[in-house]
Amino acid sequence: MSHFQEEKKQVSEDVNEFGEVHEIWTTNTPGKRRNEIVEGFFSNELQSDQLLKEIHEQAAERYASLVTTRRALHRHPEVMYNEQYTSAYIQNALKAMGIPFTNGWGVNAVPDRIPGPGGYGVVADIGTGRPPCILLRADMDALPILEKTLGVDDFKSTRDGKMHACGHDGHTTMLLGAASVLKEMEDSINGTIRLMFQPAEEYGAGSKRMVEEGVLTKYPEPQQAYGMHVWPT
Repeated sequence: MSHFQEEKKQVSEDVNEFGEVHEIWTTNTPGKRRNEIVEGFFSNELQSDQLLKEIHEQAAERYASLVTTRRALHRHPEVMYNEQYTSAYIQNALKAMGIPFTNGWGVNAVPDRIPGPGGYGVVADIGTGRPPCILLRADMDALPILEKTLGVDDFKSTRDGKMHACGHDGHTTMLLGAASVLKEMEDSINGTIRLMFQPAEEYGAGSKRMVEEGVLTKYPEPQQAYGMHVWPT
């Protein structure tokens, strides 16, 4: 383990408490978190369409939480290496779900060229903590754009000259939703799902920084990584 990794902070009590975040993402599932559909699929007893149906139903149950989260993030856009609110929101949501995480990822290596300290990336693992490992990644920064979107006054950007114009508020929300679903079936996962909340995607090389800091060499090392992008309006 590198010195940088040793310096990572575990679940932090210093993160600003966001009451709404805890309210919508707190889970109180007692006992083992198992899912018969997931286990049936991986034992070749069930087909993929049954697994997809289960996942869709689980996601639908979280619709209101997802909408609330995305709109909160959209109201508070932050540009690369300055994603303090976004990072705190993510950490509070993960804490509410009972998912351990590390923060401090994505430190700005070129502060002479790009303002902001960075270090707002978050990495969390769900599952056994052993191989195999799959990584799911979402970016979280906004753009220096004045929002003029019509019909969204209740969640329009409150930060002048900054806007989530590329959909990263949606990406972060999607990964938090996936985290909630996966946590509820954690004891049925044979391996580890790593969640990578990446800062500074817009020209800041935040993913490169997190790779240099060890997100892909941290045990267990991911065999595959997945990300996706919405079509922003």
